[in-house]
Amino acid sequence: MIPRGMTNSDAVALNGRFSGTLQPTGTQTAAFPLFDAIVRLPGRETPLVVFADPKFPGVAAWGDLPGVTLVATPFSEWSRGKAQLWEQFTLPRLCRKMHCPVAHHPITTSPCLTRGVRNVVTLHDLNFLKHPEWFSRAFRTVYSFTALPGLIRAARVVAISDYVRTEAGERLGIEQERLRRVYHGVRFPSGEEAFAHSDVPYLLCVGSLQPHKNLARLILAFRFLRERNPRLELWIAGRPQAGFSDMPDLEELLDTPGLQVLGYLADEELRAAYANALVFCYPSLAEGFGLPMLEAMACGAPVLASNVSCLPEIAGGHAELVDPLSIHAIAEGIQAILDFTPEQRAERVRGARAWAAGFTWRAAASAYLAIYRELM
Repeated sequence: MIPRGMTNSDAVALNGRFSGTLQPTGTQTAAFPLFDAIVRLPGRETPLVVFADPKFPGVAAWGDLPGVTLVATPFSEWSRGKAQLWEQFTLPRLCRKMHCPVAHHPITTSPCLTRGVRNVVTLHDLNFLKHPEWFSRAFRTVYSFTALPGLIRAARVVAISDYVRTEAGERLGIEQERLRRVYHGVRFPSGEEAFAHSDVPYLLCVGSLQPHKNLARLILAFRFLRERNPRLELWIAGRPQAGFSDMPDLEELLDTPGLQVLGYLADEELRAAYANALVFCYPSLAEGFGLPMLEAMACGAPVLASNVSCLPEIAGGHAELVDPLSIHAIAEGIQAILDFTPEQRAERVRGARAWAAGFTWRAAASAYLAIYRELM
């Protein structure tokens, strides 16, 4: 059955430019599970044309699914600049050629000229506008062409939290009828899987080494806590990323005794790191969703998070919320969790797991399919 308003040849294009990074971070970690849920959604009737790199884990299998045309696009072999030019100029032409009147762009950037294509753009945050000091001049310049014009002209802008939706309306002037809010899902389903127990008592932080992650204050809070517990360690999973401002103070702080920078972790390594952490620490200065916080909840780690941006909304009352600008508040919040009785810890973990289980990629996929149908 073809939904009303579509023809047998109409399809939705999915822009898989994220697949150029074979070790995804940030928005890329959300783009793949979202598209994977969309192409696999039971009962999906909307034909899809997916432009993605089959070298990215999981992408090649999409070509075998009914109603999916996978157009192998070698993003991993291209420079970022070449991929951005493809997105801006080649993709709209391919959409018209392949009868795709609607296209979905999941990582904030999209073509600045629509060329008759109705674009759906997932907006992750507006930090590049609100806090330009966190980004390099080159990044800000590129985003002024690859993100802002497309957002302003998009048929639908899908914010990943109510916080981001409000920001999009106020800062970009996007009309409410063009705005939607669709929460991300959680990659790691809530469960009681057993992982090898760590004999090291550690705090965990997950995120790229970027200014807004507030790592300097977290490390200073950790130093204070370690005076009381010399065995305590701080593990940071993440790596530097291009496009952000330098943080010279952080380089010295990363040499703090007891601190380990783990670099990029594969999914199973990350799940084990979450599950064994005494506290998951997320004192970020600004987030659009805060997916690592929910992943930590799903894996059974008590969470400390900031009381700003989207984090209170996404935490849903299941995290210790603190002022991210106060080193003292961060340290006190972590210590409060460390002082939980076993019963208090178990109660916090149970509630957080149940909350995180409510965020699913299948629900997100269904919401996006409904948006596609609006536009078809």
